[in-house]
Amino acid sequence: MNTIPQVSIVGRVNTGKSTLFNRLIKKPLAITDSKPGLTRDRIKKLVIDSEIPFYVTDTGGLYPPTEDSIWEKVQEKIASTVEQSDVVLLVVDATQGVLPHDFEIAEWLHKKGKDVILVANKIDVKKHDLLSFYSLGFGDPIGISAAHGIGLQELLDAITLKLTQKGYRASPVQGKSEKPRICILGKPNVGKTSLFNALCGEEVNIISPIPGTTRDSVDVETVDFIIIDTAGLRRKYDDPIELYGAIRSERSLRFSEVAILVIDATQELASIDKKIANLIIKEGKGIVVALNKADLIKKEQRPYLLKNFKSELSFISFAPILFTSAVTYEGINLLKEVVKKTRASWGRQLTKKELQAFTNEVVQTFPFSISLFKIIQEDVKPPFFTIVTNKKLKGNELRFIENRLRESFGFYGVPLRFRNSIQLKKER
Repeated sequence: MNTIPQVSIVGRVNTGKSTLFNRLIKKPLAITDSKPGLTRDRIKKLVIDSEIPFYVTDTGGLYPPTEDSIWEKVQEKIASTVEQSDVVLLVVDATQGVLPHDFEIAEWLHKKGKDVILVANKIDVKKHDLLSFYSLGFGDPIGISAAHGIGLQELLDAITLKLTQKGYRASPVQGKSEKPRICILGKPNVGKTSLFNALCGEEVNIISPIPGTTRDSVDVETVDFIIIDTAGLRRKYDDPIELYGAIRSERSLRFSEVAILVIDATQELASIDKKIANLIIKEGKGIVVALNKADLIKKEQRPYLLKNFKSELSFISFAPILFTSAVTYEGINLLKEVVKKTRASWGRQLTKKELQAFTNEVVQTFPFSISLFKIIQEDVKPPFFTIVTNKKLKGNELRFIENRLRESFGFYGVPLRFRNSIQLKKER
C-alpha cells in the first residue's frame, strides 16, 4: 500500500486521549486539561516514530456533559473518523476500572467491525485496575501512562502489528510540504470555521453559532494549501481554556506564511479586528482580508461597505480585501488565488540589476532632500530592504519608495521592512 494508514483515538471524556495524542506526535498540540469534554474538533498529525508511519487523529470524548449543545456534532465527527480509520485506539481510565459507558463504546466498535487496541491509561497511579477491561472483548489491554510516556513503545509495536496485518509496510516519510501555510484568524463568531471548511472542501471542523466553539488550532492539508483554523481572539478572556486557545492561535500565526483575517461584513469594524491585523503585520506575515457573510449583504450596499472597511483598515492599505461567503461559496476560489499571489510576494527576491534600475528611476522622479545611493534587499519572508543614503530619510520619502516598490514589483499583501543606512559618500 502506498497510502499512509489512519489511526484514531476514541473513548469517554477525560481518559487522557489528548495527552496520548500529544505523546505520540511528540508535541503539545492538543489542549489538555482536567476539565472533561475539552476536545471538540478532530486534530490529525503524522507519527513518524513508528516502523510504519501513520496519521493519528484525536477526537472529542464520547458521552460528554449533556448541557453542552454541540456534542451531538462532536459525536458525528467521531463516527466519521472511526469509519475512515484502519486501527482504533480505545482509551480507558485504569484508575476507574470499566464503566457502563466503556461497555457502550465497546459494543459500538464491535458493531463497526474495526480493529481495536484497548489502551488503559494512567497506570502510574498506584490504585489501578486492568483486569476488569478484559470484559470489553478486545483482548489484553495495553497499560500506559500518557502523561509520563510509560508503555508507549509497546503501544507503537501493537499498532505496527495491526497495520502489518492489513498489508501496510514500512515506507519513507515524505519531506516537509512546500504548500503555503495559511492561518485563519479573527474574533469569535465571524465565520472562521465555515470559511475554513469551504477552503478545505468539506466540513472538517464543527460549526456552531455559539462563540468559542473552536478551542484549538486545527490544520488540514488540501491540494493547494496547509490551512489552519484557530480559536477566536478577543480582548479579554474569562475562561482559561479560551485563553489557552488564543495563545495557540498566535503560535499558529507564527508558523504560518499568510494569514486570512476574517471580518463579519454585517458588523462594524471592531478594535479587536484592528488589533489582530496589527498582530499579523508585527509577525511579518502576508495578510488577506475576507469580508465574510457576504450572502447577507445586498449588492448595492457593497461598494459603500468596501470603501468604509478600506478606510478603517488604511494602515494595511497594501492588503487585498474581498467579500466571501462560506454559505454560497462566493469569493472562495478568488480567495485561494489571492492567497497564492500574496505568498509569492512574501518570498520574492529582487536582483541587484532590478534594484539598481529602480533606484535610478525613483531618484529621477522624486525631489529627495538627501542623496540616495542604493537599495539592497537583505531578506525575504517578509521582504527586507536597506536604503543607503547620506542623511536620514524623511517619512514621506520612505513612503514614496515603499509605494513605488509595490507598484513596480507587485509586492502584494505583504508588509515590507526597511532599514536606513547612513553613508557619508557614495562608494565607487
